[in-house]
Amino acid sequence: MTRIARWATTAAAVAAALGSFAAPAYADVIQPGSPDGPTREVLTAGCASGEDAATVAPTVVDADSAAGFYRCDPVTHRVATQDGHATCAPGGLFDWNRGLCEPAATVPEMASRLTAGKATLSTKPLKVIGLHATLVRARAAGPQDAIWNATITFKDTTGKVLCVAKTDAAGQASCDADRPRSGAEVLSGGYTAEYAGNGAVNGGYDTVAPATAQGGIRAVLPPQG
Repeated sequence: MTRIARWATTAAAVAAALGSFAAPAYADVIQPGSPDGPTREVLTAGCASGEDAATVAPTVVDADSAAGFYRCDPVTHRVATQDGHATCAPGGLFDWNRGLCEPAATVPEMASRLTAGKATLSTKPLKVIGLHATLVRARAAGPQDAIWNATITFKDTTGKVLCVAKTDAAGQASCDADRPRSGAEVLSGGYTAEYAGNGAVNGGYDTVAPATAQGGIRAVLPPQG
């Protein structure tokens, strides 16, 4: 094998090992330590609007994947659904503190707080209406930023799933349990709202911490005949 052939073979092997390490901007997979652009502002409640289009568009934390993040559109500063989603390569997680893909062990965990409210129990037919919870970034001081697009699972007191919903830009998730598997007596005991964190698809390493909250269920009395 000639020197040039050996060099080409070695280069190909290195490129294969690195994967998308040198991926250009807006690549779908970003290697640790190799940002797809300069360090930028990182948001939790979705993309803002009305900002100066000349600035670098911020990124948004993926509340369901520690390795994922969303890019805001550089002009409108809004997320174009899945078109704006990117994933750090294996071994890397999205560092919400810096706006970069970094080695998993170096990424801190963001504390979160979940609160749940009152839902309503209807017995004719049996249904739980208005299960709702709000997920925010928990800070010792400063604003409690909403966490967007996080999966919230609502369960009864026996652990049976009532319904599942995603948080909106205000961090709020809500749904109804149209066909609960438990009876009225169990349902009247309240419910649990759960956010599992964002590490389930990345080996269990959460960069947004899991959270739970207890909510109540009030019964609606049937009309008097």
